[in-house]
Amino acid sequence: MSHTYNSLSNCISSLSASVALLNDSLKTIDNATKDIPRLKKVLSTNKVFGLVPESDLESAKRNIQNEIQPQINALVIKIEKELSKLKRKKTNLASKVDLQQVRLENAAKSNRDSLSGIKGITANRISKGDIDESKLARLKLLQNKKERLKYSLSRLNLQDKRARLSTIPSLPPHRDS
Repeated sequence: MSHTYNSLSNCISSLSASVALLNDSLKTIDNATKDIPRLKKVLSTNKVFGLVPESDLESAKRNIQNEIQPQINALVIKIEKELSKLKRKKTNLASKVDLQQVRLENAAKSNRDSLSGIKGITANRISKGDIDESKLARLKLLQNKKERLKYSLSRLNLQDKRARLSTIPSLPPHRDS
């Protein structure tokens, strides 16, 4: 029986040695393979930039240009119309400024003339003792009427000048095509 026992004991020791060897092998394999998920991620390549054929790029450029060009043309036409309106408005305002300057000059001149005329007349009449209030009021009324007529005449002259300037044909705006 001892022989069987030795044989069984040898089998157990051999089996234990095999299990120990397998455990050592598993530990070695675990140590060697525990970094594989990281290596897999590091070694994998991701496609970041895709290449597009040049013909596709040219086609996209043409499509965008065809889509945007009518809008740009419409905006250019709109801007040209607004510019012409602003030019007309500027001309009208310049005419109004001229008219107002003439009015101011005429008003200042008429005030000086009427004041000096009235003072001279009243001084002469006072010195002569021949003051007639109704004649003095009539004189002021006639002087005011004279100033209104001067004003109307200057306004009509400026309107006539503006009408002559507006009938002069102008060149169409220059377009770069």
